[in-house]
Amino acid sequence: MPERGFFCRLRLQVFPLGLFLLFLLSACSLRPAVKADRVVRPAAPDTVAEGAKNRFVAALLLAEKGDFWGAVEAYRTVQPSGAGAKAAVHHAAARAFLGLGVTDSARTHAEKAAAIEPGNSSYLLQLASVAHQMKDYGRAVAIYTDLVELQPGRSDYLTLLALEHIASGDPEKALGVFQRLLQLDPSDENTRAQVLLLEIKLKHYHEAIETLSGLIGEGEEKARLQLTLGELYVETGQTALASKTFREIIAANPRFVPAWLALLELSVASNDRSTFLLDLNAFYHTSGLKPEQKTSLAELFYVRAAKDSAYVQPLYGMLAEIEKRHPGETGAAMLKGKLKLREKKPLEAEREFRAILRRRPGHIEAWEDLITAYIMQKEYAKAAGAVAKAKKLAKVTPMRLLVLEGYTAFQVGDTRNAVRLLEKALQEKHREKERWLYLQAASTLAMSYDKLGLREKSLGMYRAILLLDSGNALAMNNYAYLLSLQGSDLATAKNLALKAVAHEPDNPVYLDTLGWVLFRLGEYREALQHLEKASALAPDDLEIAGHLLNVYEKTGAEEKARLLRQRIGRMGGK
Repeated sequence: MPERGFFCRLRLQVFPLGLFLLFLLSACSLRPAVKADRVVRPAAPDTVAEGAKNRFVAALLLAEKGDFWGAVEAYRTVQPSGAGAKAAVHHAAARAFLGLGVTDSARTHAEKAAAIEPGNSSYLLQLASVAHQMKDYGRAVAIYTDLVELQPGRSDYLTLLALEHIASGDPEKALGVFQRLLQLDPSDENTRAQVLLLEIKLKHYHEAIETLSGLIGEGEEKARLQLTLGELYVETGQTALASKTFREIIAANPRFVPAWLALLELSVASNDRSTFLLDLNAFYHTSGLKPEQKTSLAELFYVRAAKDSAYVQPLYGMLAEIEKRHPGETGAAMLKGKLKLREKKPLEAEREFRAILRRRPGHIEAWEDLITAYIMQKEYAKAAGAVAKAKKLAKVTPMRLLVLEGYTAFQVGDTRNAVRLLEKALQEKHREKERWLYLQAASTLAMSYDKLGLREKSLGMYRAILLLDSGNALAMNNYAYLLSLQGSDLATAKNLALKAVAHEPDNPVYLDTLGWVLFRLGEYREALQHLEKASALAPDDLEIAGHLLNVYEKTGAEEKARLLRQRIGRMGGK
């Protein structure tokens, strides 16, 4: 069956009564009922016209029963005598082809019906619907435009035209049509909402403010509409009006957390610390708010702080206030620990998570973050011990704990166990939901395969990572390096290595990979440039030094090669 969306208005099985009667009138010719001065009986209908009518009716019945192929075949046998009847047959055939999902044939017949009777709104609607299904949005827009010109007062035609403009990727024209609809009925809230959405999408913020002001009334949606109004004031730089609007929402509903968030964000954006602290204090003194609601506001600031450092200190202030008012509140302590991890302060993060676990030993997420803090400190034995304890407490091992265990096993040299754990983790059904975790597991598994000499498996895993995350610099670098070791597809290796270095120009490992790939390609001058930079950034890395030595020897730089051999010897290399 064809797709039935907003634009597919007409039921396929029902043929319009008016068109059916038209067909009958066109197909039947009766002789005059009066001859001379005496009454006679009507003559029998013309047998050809009667046959066409009967075949048409039979085809309609087949379509009504869902036998669309039978209907199509039957319509082909109908030979109507008038233009109106011909159009009706094409219209009916188009319906049958739509029932079969054969849109190209449906369009052919719909075009013929509309060509015969260009003023017939039913035919035009059908043709527009078919054009939309075939993603020919320009043609559909043209047809709906014709319909609007035929009947300018029809709001349903205007709505269809506006929606088709949106489908065609022209929201500006859609906005214009919706505004015409508002002129017909200024009280239509659905149309006003559509106008508002398009004005915001097109960044017509001043117009959106005017539209939204007219939409705000009473009821459950008032606070949310006012919140949007305040955000529009922020977008247009009217911060005083924004603040006033947010405060009005809070005065009417003190527990509406999104309004508090917007008000506090306004202070952060304005760098108004004193106002921020006053408003934060007022928020925490609001009666009826639960500790978790207060923490939820801090969580939102935690998300903002990942992209804007201006939120970090206000967030610490929030967490300190929660801890003062609600000692031992786990949510705030977890956020503080996570923030320390993000700031690469694993020792401080460790203290936070250990304090949480003393109060709540079964808090698995705290165990996971504690393990992460150990790994960041390269305390792999402690990480392994924490994994063992967490697994005993968890009824079902979460994917993240499994990945952390696999990573820890890889780092301590238990590579086969790492492979077992990470392969199990990747079988979990969280690939899209926990994309970052999947990528972390896949990267570690690829390195584990390589360490075990399973190079093809390692290459396959890196390909899978790059299919999911084409900009993954680590995967690009490692994949390129494995290809360089094989000496195969060095052009691909070079392309990947260049992209990895573009992501992190001062990463010595990535520079080394690029230099080594260029060396394998015989591009010694370029290889030398990247390897010397890599060696300067990581002077104690034996592998980088070895690659650079190869270039010196190949290019005849004997004195540089002699000095580098001495340095490699002092580092414990051969």
